[in-house]
Amino acid sequence: MKTLMLAAVAGVLSLGLWSVAADRTPAVDPVTTRSIPAPAGTHSYTISNVVANTACLAERGGRISSRSERFAANIDCDAVWPRLSAARTWVNNGDGTVVVADAQGEPILTVVDGDGLAYEAVEPADAMITMISAD
Repeated sequence: MKTLMLAAVAGVLSLGLWSVAADRTPAVDPVTTRSIPAPAGTHSYTISNVVANTACLAERGGRISSRSERFAANIDCDAVWPRLSAARTWVNNGDGTVVVADAQGEPILTVVDGDGLAYEAVEPADAMITMISAD
C-alpha cells in the first residue's frame, strides 16, 4: 500500500511539473513580418499628411518606360490626399521632381527628394505630404 501511495504521489508530482514546463511560452516574438518578399525592384513608402495627421502605405516598381514605373496606393490613401488611391504611375522628370499620376496621366502629386530616404510634395503647394521609404 505504501508503494502504491508513493507511486501515486510521484505521478501527481511529475504531472504537475510537466504542466508548468508545458505552459511556458517561447522567448521569441511569434510575429513574422514580410514573410512574402516584395517583387524585385519594388519600393514601399509610408505616405503621411502632417496637417490631417493621416498615413498610408504605397508601392512603386515595375518599369513602364525609361522614366516611368507603376505606382499603387491603397484606398485608405485617399484620407492622406484626395485621389491618391487612383495613382498608377511614378514619373521621374529627370530634374529632381517626380510626378505621381493617375491612369490618364493627370498629376496627383509632384514630389522632390527630401531628407534621407524621403520625398516631399511641392505641388499642389498646400500638400504637406511626405513619402518615407519603408524598405
